Amino acid sequence: MHHTAAAQHPQHQNHQHQVSVNFPEFSPPTLTPRRRGCGCTLSILALLLVLLFVTLLALETPFIALENSRIAARMNAAPYRRDHPPTKEAEPVLLGLWDENKSITSLQLIVCISLALGIDETNVAVMPEGSFFYSVKIIREGSWVLEAVNAEGSVFLDAVNAQARRFGAQLVVSHLARREDAPSSAPPP
Repeated sequence: MHHTAAAQHPQHQNHQHQVSVNFPEFSPPTLTPRRRGCGCTLSILALLLVLLFVTLLALETPFIALENSRIAARMNAAPYRRDHPPTKEAEPVLLGLWDENKSITSLQLIVCISLALGIDETNVAVMPEGSFFYSVKIIREGSWVLEAVNAEGSVFLDAVNAQARRFGAQLVVSHLARREDAPSSAPPP
């Protein structure tokens, strides 16, 4: 018996039972990561872009107001802003201008004269004469243009230069305004 008990004992030693018990206390539960949806990301991006746009507008507003006030000052630079109805019978007026800075073109000069006198651009013709001298012909406006340009203490030159500064020009009168049939004259020294 003793022999048999010893024979049984080695069987128990070789025969080991491994019981695998999964205790939830030892392993923490895994959390599934939340993924932000495409709609949420696009909404946040759109909100940031709108905020950036509004911020840029707020920063630019003072500059817009400054530019508007400068344009208004240029528009009011000449006292010729009263209504002078164009007439077909009015004799053309000729005028000579020169750009000291040598930067203005004929088309830009038409715009400057039109804005300074408050007349339609189609009533102004500018012909370059070389070296930034220009011959200006104003039609359908009449004698008030002669008075505006040639009057003592006239602000015509200030008004036209206020417009010409946009193009980097500084204009001087090379020939006083005259009717087309009158002889040409240079400005007094």
